[in-house]
Amino acid sequence: MVTSTGVSSLSPQVSRRARGVHRWPAVAVVVVGLVVFAAVSAGIAHASGSHGAAGTPAGSAAGVSADGVAGVTSGAAAPVAARVPARCGSGTCFVAVSVATLWVKPTYRRAVDWPARANPADPRKWVAALTVRQKLWLVGKLESQALYGTKVTVIGHHGTEWTKVAVPSQPTNRDSRGYPGWVPTRQLTGTAPARAAASAVIRSPTAWLWSSWTSAGVAGTHVMRVSYDTRLPVVRSTSAYVVVSLIGGRQVAVRRSAVMLHTRGTVWGVTRAKVVAEARKFVGLQYLWAGTSGFGYDCSGFTYSVYHAYGRTLSRDADRQAAHGTAVGRASLLPGDLVFFRDSPSGPIGHVGMYVGNGKMIDSPQTGVAIRVEPVSSYAYYAGARRYLSR
Repeated sequence: MVTSTGVSSLSPQVSRRARGVHRWPAVAVVVVGLVVFAAVSAGIAHASGSHGAAGTPAGSAAGVSADGVAGVTSGAAAPVAARVPARCGSGTCFVAVSVATLWVKPTYRRAVDWPARANPADPRKWVAALTVRQKLWLVGKLESQALYGTKVTVIGHHGTEWTKVAVPSQPTNRDSRGYPGWVPTRQLTGTAPARAAASAVIRSPTAWLWSSWTSAGVAGTHVMRVSYDTRLPVVRSTSAYVVVSLIGGRQVAVRRSAVMLHTRGTVWGVTRAKVVAEARKFVGLQYLWAGTSGFGYDCSGFTYSVYHAYGRTLSRDADRQAAHGTAVGRASLLPGDLVFFRDSPSGPIGHVGMYVGNGKMIDSPQTGVAIRVEPVSSYAYYAGARRYLSR
């Protein structure tokens, strides 16, 4: 586990995590546009099928969807042409791959980690290929992760290959600008996601985006596999599929059953029961140091992500999650409360889980172990609990 100062307080064998535009000239765009599109646009494959009669790309006209979500139209509108996303230079940029991993240093080059550093990234292939020993090597070398479309603030460069960023949506006491780390520059873009009246928030652990759609549902070929809590601008919604816009304007489809539609400016309707139900979806998913995606979580990344998927932003790390919310006595725990543990009687907070009732919690324990439901008493040094939801 890493403390807020970045110093490991647990051995690697029990590694839980406590921390847990630049535009090209017009001529250049013409010459290398296709290359940039492949490398930067959205971290996606370029297989594009033809749309069926019901799958003609639609604009983002206002209205009410087939399932009653305000601001989302289920009718067709004028197609929107995709454009070449800008390179990330300085200021504000955005994640252009399914999952961008933030590294402690821009000098790690293990071949096995290439799927995590590439564009398109392949986090599923990456974690599937890692042995437990190779995962343990990541302890102290990764900071966090950021999902497709996430806004980042550029704070430094290492040559042309690496960019240091801060993630504003992941609060930390380490940097007021957001969680810091190094990201391969190829995984970033200076082009912002489209602004839409509603977002499709991925509710499955992972979900495929498809190249086309018909009246029956998604169709064509796989474009990109995105993580839980990824948010995509909605163009059109039906009971079978949702058309969303990628960075640069390309329209793709996702199964309706894989998302929740949220209209900008409305309440999320989060409850304790809902966050517990969301957390249970991940039972059996292997722990990943620094993970904040449906491909693998660390302990605080797990609690952060489940709450964030319902519009509640917690601190990124366990020790800071323990510093906010409302303190709760152990005898008064309710499902959805966060419970914290130390690695020694007087040591720093090094682990967090979510209480689910009957003396049990769900947590992402450590490298080599999957997310599971287990007794709160499984850990010797209980350090208190915090409540973030009132109902």
